[in-house]
Amino acid sequence: MRDTADVTRQFIQIIIEIIGRKTSEEYAAVAIRNLLKKLQPVYPFLQNIEIKNTRSLELESCVMVRDPLNTIDPKAVGIALKELVKIIMKSFGKTAGYFFIRETRDKIGIEYDMILLKTMNIDLTLMQSSYIVEKKEISLLKIEKSDVIRRFLKALIEVLEKQTSKTFAITLIAQRVYALRQQYSFLTNISINDLRYTLGSEEVAIQAEINTIEPRDLGRAIKSILYETDKTLMDLGRNPVAGDLKTYLTSEYLVKLEEMGVTIAVYEIGYTAIFKEVIKTLIIIMGKTSSESSAIVMVNSFLRKIDSKFIFLTQVKVESAPNPDEPYHITIPNNLDTISETDARRALQQLFEIIMDSLSEKMITEFLQNFKSTIEKKYLTKIEEIGVNFHMIELHQEMLTQREEKYLK
Repeated sequence: MRDTADVTRQFIQIIIEIIGRKTSEEYAAVAIRNLLKKLQPVYPFLQNIEIKNTRSLELESCVMVRDPLNTIDPKAVGIALKELVKIIMKSFGKTAGYFFIRETRDKIGIEYDMILLKTMNIDLTLMQSSYIVEKKEISLLKIEKSDVIRRFLKALIEVLEKQTSKTFAITLIAQRVYALRQQYSFLTNISINDLRYTLGSEEVAIQAEINTIEPRDLGRAIKSILYETDKTLMDLGRNPVAGDLKTYLTSEYLVKLEEMGVTIAVYEIGYTAIFKEVIKTLIIIMGKTSSESSAIVMVNSFLRKIDSKFIFLTQVKVESAPNPDEPYHITIPNNLDTISETDARRALQQLFEIIMDSLSEKMITEFLQNFKSTIEKKYLTKIEEIGVNFHMIELHQEMLTQREEKYLK
């Protein structure tokens, strides 16, 4: 993993390049050097960052970061860098500040962006959203704590429902809120209701007293609910909710949550998450023409047909739910994220081919279309990024079918 010094160097270098395109790289380097000096009294460790004279450089980076920066808490460095960015954004004015942070996020790349978020607590997406929200202070002030809690819990229920069922989602969140009341007594002001059985009530009912609670206390309760929810999902073989949750919340609510000390961190999609989502999607599709339990049997059968070629799949299985209102359980080995991209691609391709072998020619196209429309786009994109070509799989199956028909004739 890249260290703090390397990430900081890359971050500042990109900032200089962006500013340099609008002015000159020499001007940008001088400006950032001066800003870093101004911040040094508050953040002395910034002395480890040196901005060289761009005139004497050609292809070499003008930013040098000394190794002692790696001894500083990454989050402390993150605070200093966020302060630097805020100063730059203010100097740019309304629209330019927004596009500056967006361009920084785009140019930094996924790898550095994830490190900035996970280890240095620099959420560029949130900073971009915050900038917009700061221009809407009046509307933002209208959002009360009760609104934030209500929206968060409703979003959490919706995301959970996608991975399990409505009954399970509502029941789980209601149980989590109830269980945490001993630790956070103010949660008695929150009730979760299933509108299918409690007509006339709200799904998430919040009493006004919640607005008197300290934001950080509310934040701690929210983080506890989120942690327990993710833990339950992981135990069931599902993926964490953070990635989806962030898309259900507007920038205003994300900023308000941040003020409460809650950061909705999005983690990179690994092979474990991909296989979980593929299995879940297959069960949904197959369950439409039979039953969930039959779909689970079929998916397990397909997995067993290829696990001799891919040893890492031997422990992958699906277990039916013990009770009707509970979701089935997906078991995935802990080491699945360590497999190579080639193995992941080949295993997925083989799985799809085995499934399509069991289908009629007419159903193959329908199956692939259903799969691509059912699975979440971010997972489909990731699957395609590692080289799984659905069009080629379909063509391959057509060729095999034609060969068999020719042989039979």
